[in-house]
Amino acid sequence: MKTAITLLFIFIAFVSNSLSQSLNLRFNHFFYSWERADSINGDMKSHLRGYQNLSADINKNNWGFSTWMQTGEDFTNRVGRGFDFSLYNAYIKGTNLFGALDLKFGRQLVFAGVGRGSLDGILMKLKTGKFSEYQFTVYGGFNTPGNYGFTNYGSLNNDFLAGARLGYYGPQGIVAGLSFMEKRRYQSGYSATRLDSAFNTAEYRFETDSKQLTLAGFDFSYNYLNKLETFGKLYYDFNRELIYKGELNAAYSFGSARISASYLYREPLINYNSIFWTFDHNSYREFEGAFSYTLNNGYMLFAKAANVSYEEDNSLRYQIGFSAANFGLSCIGYSGFAGNSLGFNANGSMQLIKEELSASASVNYSNYRIGNIEQENSNALGILAGLDYTPDRKFTVSLQGQLATNKNYQYDSRVLLGFNYWLFSKLN
Repeated sequence: MKTAITLLFIFIAFVSNSLSQSLNLRFNHFFYSWERADSINGDMKSHLRGYQNLSADINKNNWGFSTWMQTGEDFTNRVGRGFDFSLYNAYIKGTNLFGALDLKFGRQLVFAGVGRGSLDGILMKLKTGKFSEYQFTVYGGFNTPGNYGFTNYGSLNNDFLAGARLGYYGPQGIVAGLSFMEKRRYQSGYSATRLDSAFNTAEYRFETDSKQLTLAGFDFSYNYLNKLETFGKLYYDFNRELIYKGELNAAYSFGSARISASYLYREPLINYNSIFWTFDHNSYREFEGAFSYTLNNGYMLFAKAANVSYEEDNSLRYQIGFSAANFGLSCIGYSGFAGNSLGFNANGSMQLIKEELSASASVNYSNYRIGNIEQENSNALGILAGLDYTPDRKFTVSLQGQLATNKNYQYDSRVLLGFNYWLFSKLN
């Protein structure tokens, strides 16, 4: 694993120095400290863990290379393996090739209508029409391993993610798309003792189907002069033969005011033939309305209310508050089937030294009771405070403290210290 990391860094350095025209690099290093009780003897143990995030984009003409990875290690009181490595993205990309084709090859996150996920493979987008208004996307490859490493692949016929999307991008913000996705992931079989037809015990071998998801979807959006906005989607699950998600949203702006309404229908999305197929599942529907008004000083007042309908019950959610460029205050409440809760959130930030030192803080308080399970209300409080020091535009030091208290923890305190480096350079 460490050899693969080293080779990847060497590749990035070689390409950026010898082949590229531009390099966009972000590197973050965080130290995270917390304390928790040992489940066996109850002793308190302090933990210190480090995280590193690296994202890089290297480009030359129509070609480029992008990557995004994370490593983590325990410095005190090792948990699990003590070291983790995840490679989320690592792909070669070609943009507007032959004036009509976009290409990605390697590990990548896919967002194509109903098709979403991580794959190790290829994605192609063909753009046609006078203004490239017709776009056809097709993708396929191995499922990325769950730990974002390089092991535990199956064969391509039973461990893959593939799909396509046909999109139309017209005038006045009209966008519409049809999409399809097929996902399979191999699960190892198992042996078990069963009774045969003569009621004698025998050992049987069971192999599970690799099929997980077969989905199709339709989505659209429309924007008229930045006054009327609407979008929606309808997703269908072929394995369960039902619509598992339907959504419709509309908003209208007039002057400083804006009103919006939305409808959402949801069924749980369940992998084919998984253990969750043995349970009963119910859909729910949600209706929400919202209103906001922006004052001359830039403050925005807003209010939202939603009703969630279940098979035999319903729940009400509401929120009111105001927000500005650097602070905000809101109140949110729940009642009905989801329980009863009333909470407040306040957040703010300010520059202590212009463009060099800034501070931020937030406070969250909630008084709640979970459904009919509890008879008395409980309290929860969370406090967060942080500082960001930026001696120049490329380097930032962040310090953040977190404190929480509730019925389960008398207190829970955590500290995060981070170093962030950003570089954009035109090379050669």
